[in-house]
Amino acid sequence: MANSYSIGRLFGIPIRVHVTLLIFLPLFAFSFMPVGGLQGLFYGALGAVGLFGSVVLHEIGHSLVARAKGSRILEILLLPIGGMARLNALPRRPIDEIQTALAGPAVSLALGLAGLFFAPPLFSFNPLLAIVVHELGRINIMLVLFNLIPSFPMDGGRVFRAALVPRLGRLPATQLAAKVGRSFAWLFGIWAIWPMFHGGTIRFTLLLIAYFIYQAAGAEARLAEMEALADLQRGQPSGLFGDLLRKWR
Repeated sequence: MANSYSIGRLFGIPIRVHVTLLIFLPLFAFSFMPVGGLQGLFYGALGAVGLFGSVVLHEIGHSLVARAKGSRILEILLLPIGGMARLNALPRRPIDEIQTALAGPAVSLALGLAGLFFAPPLFSFNPLLAIVVHELGRINIMLVLFNLIPSFPMDGGRVFRAALVPRLGRLPATQLAAKVGRSFAWLFGIWAIWPMFHGGTIRFTLLLIAYFIYQAAGAEARLAEMEALADLQRGQPSGLFGDLLRKWR
């Protein structure tokens, strides 16, 4: 992807960092600083690296399950608002999509519990490191809860779409999930700017997430329509043909 740089491979999957993350990385480091000075800056940088290491492992969870289901993983891209695993194609069976979607939060949950578990005993040896580890554990738990919101195309939204497919078909299920996802995007956007009306500051990260969800939900719906038309052209109208008929009525 343009404006991104390779930082290595994990399980054979290329890991790339978008240039905007390199710009914002010092801000994340400052947010993790447990104390001032160079020592605090060191632990802040360690926390920022740990945060995006957690994001990489979250996306690796998605990727390994998707690869086991037959998908090819193109890359994992790290952005200021999180990570994104790029696949050649998502698993089509609902159960495969559900398992792929839940694999990432499962990894984050394990990381979160590990951080909360190891931080207290670590405190007697290195209090500053313990604070960083505890914060990483707390953030990973929060990421699990946030990712499971049924806002397509977030992980919870993909589970929601997959659960609808057996009853509605893939295209109508995607269109409905995209509408729900865009509704959540509006709610996130309102939540992001709400403090501004009470003398506070805008939550810019949440505003970026809202924008990303809104745009990505629409793109997923358009992709599902293209897949449906492609299947028709290949002479595979079963199920998807019904999807299109329901759309055009």
